[in-house]
Amino acid sequence: MKIRVNLWLTMFLFIMMLFAGVASSYIGHLMGREALKVVTQPDINSEDSLTNGKPLGGKHKGLKIIEEKEILIKVYNLTKAKEQR
Repeated sequence: MKIRVNLWLTMFLFIMMLFAGVASSYIGHLMGREALKVVTQPDINSEDSLTNGKPLGGKHKGLKIIEEKEILIKVYNLTKAKEQR
């Protein structure tokens, strides 16, 4: 029984598409796993910090919250200074 060329090409394309799908899903899985390695659970419970009043530690220690009014004043002054040039 002789198999036609069209059937061979169809089977070849099917196998190539199957391989590309498997490779794509494997690469996506690896990239997702690497991306989630940096995601960690918080060290403290947010409810406990409200009741105990302990300051937060870590890399955000000493974080100063800026008032919105101060930011708006700085932006307004910067834009007016650029307009006067």
